[in-house]
Amino acid sequence: MRTYYRGPDAVITETHFVWQSPRVKIFAIEDLDDVRLERAVAGAPSGVEFALGLGLLLLAVVAGLKFGALAAAPLIVAIVGVALFALRRRSSGHAWEIRARYRAEDVTVYTSPDPRIFNQVTRALRRTIERRAVRHSYGLVAG
Repeated sequence: MRTYYRGPDAVITETHFVWQSPRVKIFAIEDLDDVRLERAVAGAPSGVEFALGLGLLLLAVVAGLKFGALAAAPLIVAIVGVALFALRRRSSGHAWEIRARYRAEDVTVYTSPDPRIFNQVTRALRRTIERRAVRHSYGLVAG
């Protein structure tokens, strides 16, 4: 079996695409259709992030009312730190993803924060799909 790409989070062979994201996802190359690159949209804050921010804000307001503004200063610094951390994490999200129709379901086949690795994976998948088309065209040659 020919291997087109082997990296830290993905393996592409002539028959399978294996993405080792938080959990392993395996796609049969034969069942991938309508493979395309799409720009990933940064999502809104999750419910946990929103609740954490709201809780810290309420805590700072209560501390400011009860103990004075000077006592609330460390909480305000913590809120600003958490907000900056959330924004930094959000901005470092994936810019591109490989999407496809897999067995009649629209799926994300691969994403990577590293553009160099993402482009290597994209080229390897493209070569695999082109080779699949060549294999299927042999039966159509007239003799």
